[in-house]
Amino acid sequence: MNQLPVNKIILTSFAFALTHWKKIVEVSILPLLLLLPLLSLSAEIIELMDIFKKENTVKLEDVQVSSNIFIYSLLSLYGLASLSINIYRLVIFGAQSVSWVPIFKLRQIVGFIGLTFLINLATSLPMILANLMWMHFVVSFFLIPISLNFINIATDQPLKFKWGIGVITQINLFFLQVVLPLLSVMAVNFLISSIGLPSAISLVVKVIIFYWTLISLALCYQLIATTNTSEKTL
Repeated sequence: MNQLPVNKIILTSFAFALTHWKKIVEVSILPLLLLLPLLSLSAEIIELMDIFKKENTVKLEDVQVSSNIFIYSLLSLYGLASLSINIYRLVIFGAQSVSWVPIFKLRQIVGFIGLTFLINLATSLPMILANLMWMHFVVSFFLIPISLNFINIATDQPLKFKWGIGVITQINLFFLQVVLPLLSVMAVNFLISSIGLPSAISLVVKVIIFYWTLISLALCYQLIATTNTSEKTL
């Protein structure tokens, strides 16, 4: 049984964003401000990554980064976690459940960042250890139901590791959360390089995709939870 109609979710996600754009902007202001310190060091971070890619051995004394980069990174993680939680709550509970004030519940923030770290680590290991891109997608496919726990964390619900979704539903969830965003970014980057569009367009598209994936995941969660509840009552 397919619980996730792809076309409907895509259209509903954009419709939700358009009808709630004021609230989305409101809950985004402070979290995005927390990102600015780290973004100011983006040139240094890119340069540092290039050094590690080009050189097999790097002496720590040769690496120069801002002494505040750790603090800036923590602020960015907190800002992104707070923003994501508020967007999820906006979709699930409505506009009255969120405000411009960031999330201060330590358990929610730590749980959200911890789950993000675990999923990213598990999906990145095939690339780090063996440079196998196809394994990255295989692992991502099998772990994608666990990403529904982001909404459980945002809504103060216990974590679940068995969602009881069918194969088609899992394929559609994987497509909506991984494949479609990746293809969208690749298509935009191709157009930018081919036509000579401003590179800023790529950043704008990535921001739109970031918000869209948050909204669409919450909508998927709603549909799956509603279907599972209906099946239990039968």
